[in-house]
Amino acid sequence: MARMSAPPRNPSARLAIVGLVLLALLGGCFAAGDFLKTLTDERYVDTRAFLGVPNFLNVASNLAFLAVGAAGLRLCAGARRPAALAAWRVFYLGMVLTCFGSAWFHLAPRDATLVWDRSGMIIAFVGLAFAVIEESTAKRAPLIFLLAALALGVASVWWWRRSGDMRLYSWMQLAPLACAGTSVVLNWVTPEMRRALAASFAWYVLAKLAELYDERIYAATDHLVSGHTLKHLLAAASAVVILTAQRRGAPPALGALQRRAT
Repeated sequence: MARMSAPPRNPSARLAIVGLVLLALLGGCFAAGDFLKTLTDERYVDTRAFLGVPNFLNVASNLAFLAVGAAGLRLCAGARRPAALAAWRVFYLGMVLTCFGSAWFHLAPRDATLVWDRSGMIIAFVGLAFAVIEESTAKRAPLIFLLAALALGVASVWWWRRSGDMRLYSWMQLAPLACAGTSVVLNWVTPEMRRALAASFAWYVLAKLAELYDERIYAATDHLVSGHTLKHLLAAASAVVILTAQRRGAPPALGALQRRAT
């Protein structure tokens, strides 16, 4: 079992810092306005069908989310003190839902199906943000806060669908990256989890770059694979590194709280 970090002396101060970071991020997203739309391309160059399935590779590559989500839920089911695992469960459940929502969207790309793709992703984002905060402060968030954040996340997707405004949705998507970055820079988590979060951050940045360069990657690989297909695989890899760290001993729970209770 990996060495667990000692409980922080002032978890409330850490919560305040995270809150300020998230408020600054929210302000940045609202200031960015329509620029945020340029960071997500909803046009996909690889439309090849296989076995009667349109956009086959963009559909099939979502199985990576199902695999890591199912493995994460299984790990959480076998961990001690399951009451402390709500946020990690939500994260891995969101990965599973992303598989089905994204596959449905790529089978029939349009805004009505994109809602379900983004709803699955937003559940994973909220779960990861709460999990990182809990790992960083050794304080379990009240379930009502987690449920409220999930409701806000889903509402941000439906607000985008109704208005075209992506600012709130983008903030919810970037929140776990901000929380992870803060925890890594300020050394709030165990070394194992710090390395995992840093690697996860890097994989996710690569995923977004692959999404933006969908057509160029398709051409560079001589039509072997598109950037969007790679985006799915790289985004799943960003979760795999966290899952791997947890399997090796960085527990998918509140390490400091667990240490205090035993």
